[in-house]
This record gives sequence, C-alpha cells and structure tokens, in this order.
Amino acid sequence: MDGLDGRARAFAALCCEERFMTTTFQKRQKEMKRIEKRKMKEEKRAQRKQDKTNAPEVEHDPASDPTIDWNHSNEISSPE
Repeated sequence: MDGLDGRARAFAALCCEERFMTTTFQKRQKEMKRIEKRKMKEEKRAQRKQDKTNAPEVEHDPASDPTIDWNHSNEISSPE
C-alpha cells in the first residue's frame, strides 16, 4: 500500500509539473503577443508623426468652401 501511495504522489507531481509548464508557456505566448502589439502601436505612432511633419500645410479658407451658402437663400423667411 505504501508503494501505491508513492506512485500516486509521483503521478500527481507529474501532472502538476505538466500543468505548470503549460501555464508558463501560455503566459510566455501572451507576453510575446503583448510586446508585439506594443511595437506595432509605436510604429503606427511614429508613422503618423512622420506623415504629419511631411504633409504640406494648407490653410483652409472658409470663403472657398462650397458647402456654405453665402447668400443665405436657405434661410426660412417668416411672413410678416
């Protein structure tokens, strides 16, 4: 009966060790994914910054906006 307990303990230890290794592997994979995502965000941020500095500065002139009705013909006049 003593040998059976020893085998049971060895089996339990082996199962726990395997579960620990799987968990460690999953944690490592998760951390790698997190690091990769952070790098991609940094690259995007750097690209946007570069695009912003390379973009020609065009000042918007409201007078040239075709969506503005300068004659006010779209206003509703109330009959008096």
